[in-house]
Amino acid sequence: MAPKHQAPRGTRDLLPGEIERWQWAEDRARGVLERYGYREIRTPLFEDYELFARTSGESSDVVQKEMYRFKDLGGRDLALRPEGTASVCRAYLEHGLGGRGRIHRLWYLGPMFRYGRPQKGRFRQFWQIGAEILGTGAPGADVEMIALFVDLFAAWGFGELAVLVNSVGTPDSRRAYGDALREWFGPVRPWLSPDSQRRLETNPLRVLDSKDARDMLIWSVGPGAWLADEEEDAFKLAVTRTYSKPKPHLLDFLDSNSSAHWDAVLAGLSALGIATEIDHGLVRGLDYYTRTAFEVHDRSLGAQSALGGGGRYDGLVETLGGPPTPGVGFSIGLDRVLLALEQRGTPLPAGPAAVFVAAMEGTRAEAAALVRRLRRVLAADWDMEERGFGAQMKAAGKSGARLLLIVGEEEWERGDVVLKDVGDGSQRPVPVATLEDVLLEALGTRPTETRAR
Repeated sequence: MAPKHQAPRGTRDLLPGEIERWQWAEDRARGVLERYGYREIRTPLFEDYELFARTSGESSDVVQKEMYRFKDLGGRDLALRPEGTASVCRAYLEHGLGGRGRIHRLWYLGPMFRYGRPQKGRFRQFWQIGAEILGTGAPGADVEMIALFVDLFAAWGFGELAVLVNSVGTPDSRRAYGDALREWFGPVRPWLSPDSQRRLETNPLRVLDSKDARDMLIWSVGPGAWLADEEEDAFKLAVTRTYSKPKPHLLDFLDSNSSAHWDAVLAGLSALGIATEIDHGLVRGLDYYTRTAFEVHDRSLGAQSALGGGGRYDGLVETLGGPPTPGVGFSIGLDRVLLALEQRGTPLPAGPAAVFVAAMEGTRAEAAALVRRLRRVLAADWDMEERGFGAQMKAAGKSGARLLLIVGEEEWERGDVVLKDVGDGSQRPVPVATLEDVLLEALGTRPTETRAR
């Protein structure tokens, strides 16, 4: 019989045994971000709806279809955050960070919310880790951001990833490109999805971001590879007419400054040895992007291969009422990262107790005090129910502990305990006075904090 209450569809519980994998990924990421000089920022889970509507674009799928929007008891129009950049820029303005220095490197980690069809690796509450550079429009910031992006994946053990890049130019260049897209898609417009037909009028670049199968085929594959005999003649003719004209690319519509910026970014990435692929269909899903856009893909995952992406957003802070403030950033879906690592067979920590302490009838109080003492420097477990020695041994086995301490009555009188290696079964007496040092050396680790003297 199913329980009365279950997690809402598209959400999940992260249970012990799995959460340790997430903590491992978060710790690895935190180390890389700190070495790059980024400082953590935490923003609310919900914001004014207008913040996301203004920054993401009223015509975006995020605003039109995916926003968790609600009114609170005071009648305020709010939304659960669907992404992190808008909140970071709002906080940057609200707290006057621009007055505390010219360039700010920030990073965040937390849950985001979008209403979409749940599928493997995609949830309605999902976790992102992201980073932003605010205050400089230099191409070097774009290069650093992509390098950081790649180094995060390297810290997680990824080695063969595709780094896709494009430039989405400026609003003026995108408008010109949009006109070219309308003309190019014209012959096949009746066969596009209803959403793409609407987008062709309101925001043509979003047609390239469509997830409809036919839309993607028309744009990315071409007629020779997929037109079947059973396709209607009118559609075949329309596709043939569409592909009789060169496919327009946004790079051909860049102004001189955007072209120079693009060339400098590519040169900078090449100097760092970061291989890239130009993806002319990469336009990102939000309106605030300008110039550089990028994504990382693990193609072993199949069609849903994107692990994260980002780009430059030089007009976003100004859109929120602030001064012109260039910015560039990225976000990474941790759900997808952990799924990819699992599929790759990457060994990840399970997080058991490092040491299990077993007591005899006459040493229960001493064992309890010893466990508290050990927990100041390492993970330790024991049997709090005061069961017999055999039951304690079974509990030790289930705990996953690497080392077993047996607090025997005679040994304790001598100032010793018995240390047993669960892996090879060897055991030896160890002085209680130096126990922490012996355990840390055996575990090959460092203390979690300084021991009280």
